[in-house]
Amino acid sequence: MATDTLFVIGLMMVVSLTWGILAIPHFRKRLPTIYLIARSWWLMLAALCVCYMIAKITNNTQYSQYVQLQPQSPSYPYQWLLITFFILIGLRGSYEIKRLWCIDSKSRFIRKLQARGLQSTSITDEKNLQSTNSYARLNLLDLFFSFIFILLIISLVALQQLTWQREQYGVLLFVLFASQFNDIAQYLCGRLLGGKLFKRGLAPNISPNKSIEGAIFGSIFAALLASLLGIWLTPFSWWVCLLAAYGLAVSGIAGDLLESAFKRQHGVKDTGTLLAGHGGVLDRIDSLLIGVPLFTLFYWLLG
Repeated sequence: MATDTLFVIGLMMVVSLTWGILAIPHFRKRLPTIYLIARSWWLMLAALCVCYMIAKITNNTQYSQYVQLQPQSPSYPYQWLLITFFILIGLRGSYEIKRLWCIDSKSRFIRKLQARGLQSTSITDEKNLQSTNSYARLNLLDLFFSFIFILLIISLVALQQLTWQREQYGVLLFVLFASQFNDIAQYLCGRLLGGKLFKRGLAPNISPNKSIEGAIFGSIFAALLASLLGIWLTPFSWWVCLLAAYGLAVSGIAGDLLESAFKRQHGVKDTGTLLAGHGGVLDRIDSLLIGVPLFTLFYWLLG
């Protein structure tokens, strides 16, 4: 069995076991937020892994009637399913962006967040709700964030196509999960070490809860873990895996801060309620915003 297939199966088993343990009434009552995050993680991973496994299905190798031909590059007739998954993420994310641009839909969304206890009432919110314009005036940050998000979706599709053409399927998984490892590592290191070495936060005016300790130690820990994954999944040498993993970790922090700045400008805590515990799609893929396009460019140029 291919290494990427083993990874997908093993990952789903671990996440399913974690969610199952957290679903036990005792743990669910004590850790309700963690339970919701684990459930959202499971749903997103299940959708991704199912699409990935189906996309890896190949046509049978054809042989001539008399002489067995040399094996050709395998054909994947169901690649479109994985591409469709990325496009659906793009459509949902675009909807979340557009909803914040439109004053009417934004006011309804803010009230929805407030009803669920996910958004506090503030002067900024009141001003947004009382605006008489149909659409907010877009500034440079809005346009830049939208451009980066569209570039991310294009890069995901391009990276999938490149890895399939080069038969280096694990590269796509390495990139996706190196970025996601960074999210988890930052959170854990921030909870354990936040404020113990540096009095100031990482970016208090943009994301007050992020600590410098979480960013430094989280990115290092995530890079080490992801590089081990890269050695197993990719054809890269260990130092390339480590360099790529650390680059994805650092760019993941930048992408997270970019999305936080976008949300703060619009006076919302989350961009959606689709994923309980996470927020919207944009809240889930923010760590991919900058790293994936950059990695795809280098992979295309140097591969």
